[in-house]
Amino acid sequence: MVDRLVYDLLSPAALRNPHPIYAQLREEAPVYYTYDPEMKVPVWLLTRYDDSIEFLKDPRFSKDMSKQMPPGNDGNYMLNDAAAAINKHMLMADPPDHTRLRALVSKAFTPRVIENLRPRIQEIADNLLNAVEAKGQMDLIAEYALPLPITVIAELLGIPAADRDRFRHWSQTIVLGGLRGDNLDAVGAAALEFIMYFHEMFDRRRAEPQDDLLTGLVMAEEAGDKLDQQELLSMVFLLLVAGHETTVNLIGNGTLALLEHPDQLAKLKADPSLMKTAIEEMLRYNGPVGMSTPRWARETLTIRGQTIHRGEQVAAVLLAANRDPQEFDNPDIFDITRAPNRHIAFGHGIHYCLGAPLARLEGSIALDTLLRRLPNLRLAVLPEQIEWTESLLLHGMKALPVVF
Repeated sequence: MVDRLVYDLLSPAALRNPHPIYAQLREEAPVYYTYDPEMKVPVWLLTRYDDSIEFLKDPRFSKDMSKQMPPGNDGNYMLNDAAAAINKHMLMADPPDHTRLRALVSKAFTPRVIENLRPRIQEIADNLLNAVEAKGQMDLIAEYALPLPITVIAELLGIPAADRDRFRHWSQTIVLGGLRGDNLDAVGAAALEFIMYFHEMFDRRRAEPQDDLLTGLVMAEEAGDKLDQQELLSMVFLLLVAGHETTVNLIGNGTLALLEHPDQLAKLKADPSLMKTAIEEMLRYNGPVGMSTPRWARETLTIRGQTIHRGEQVAAVLLAANRDPQEFDNPDIFDITRAPNRHIAFGHGIHYCLGAPLARLEGSIALDTLLRRLPNLRLAVLPEQIEWTESLLLHGMKALPVVF
C-alpha cells in the first residue's frame, strides 16, 4: 500500500526541497502513517490544506501528551526531568490551562505594543548591517537573521542581549536534541543551565521589578490565576524559542526565495509597498515551520478512511498544506502579489502563533532594510550547496552566504 511506503523526509535533498515529496503524499497518501525519523515515534502526517485546517481546530486532539499518550508511547520527546520542567507551556496545553496561560501573556503582544517596537527593530536592523557593510559579504543567518529577533525578544523580556548566544544554544539543544533523543545528557544540561539562569532572573525581578515582560510574568495575575514556577520557566522558554526561531527562518527563507526569483525581487524593489503581501507569500511558499507541533488523539477516529486510534500522534505538515493546489492557484509559483493568501504558516485555531504580528513586523523591516541598504545582494554559493537544518519541525538554513 502506498501509505506504507517510507519517504526519506530527512535526506539532504528533502530538507533542501521537501515539496516534491509532500506533493506526492498529498496526492497518494494524504493521511500518512509513518515512523517519525526525528521524534522516533509513529505519527500520522496530514498534508492537505482542508484536513490540516480541520485538525488544528479539532478538540478531539490534545496538545498535552502527559494526559493523552498511552503508557510506553512517549517517544524521546523531552525525556528528561529538567527538559520536561520547561515544557509546561501553552503550546503543549489544552483548555482551560491553555486559555489561562495565553491570557497571562497576550497583553505583551497587542497590535499597539508590537507597533511601538518598530523604531527599535529598525535601529537593530541598521546596526547589524552597519557592522557588515564594509566587508561586502556575510552569513545572512548568523550575522543578520538570527541576532535581530533574538535581540528584540531579549529586550522585550528584559534580559541581556549579550547572552543571546546562550539562548540560541539552549534553544537548539533542547528543541532539536529533545526531538531526536540523540543526546539527552546534553539536553538535560542545557535545560538545567536555562533553569538556573532564569531562577536568578526571577529572583531579581521580584526584588527589583522592571518595566519589562519578565517582571510582568513574575507578577502576573489574571482573574486570580498566577503562573507557578514551572509554568513561568516554560513560558519564558517558549517566548525565547518561538520568539526567534520562526523569524530567523522567515528572514532567511524569504531572502533566498527573492534571490532565486529575480523577477519578484525586481518587482519588490520597484514597489516596496508590496512588502506586506510579499511577507505572506514567503510564509506560504517556503515557511519557517515544517509541521505543527504534535497532537494526540483523545479518541479513535477516522480521517479520509484512515483509522487513527486513541493516543496516536498526529501532525499537520504546514509546508505541504501551503502548497495544496485545492487551495492555492499555481502553488509552486512564488508570487509576491498573491491574493488571497490564506496560508497556515503560523498554525490555526486556539494555538495560532501569538507572536505572528511581531514576526511579520520583524520580517518586513529586516527585508526592506536589507534590500534598500544592499541593492546588489546575491548568493555567494549555489543553492544546492546550502545546508538546511535537519528537522521536520523547523524549516530553515544553517547558513546563507551572500555577497553585496
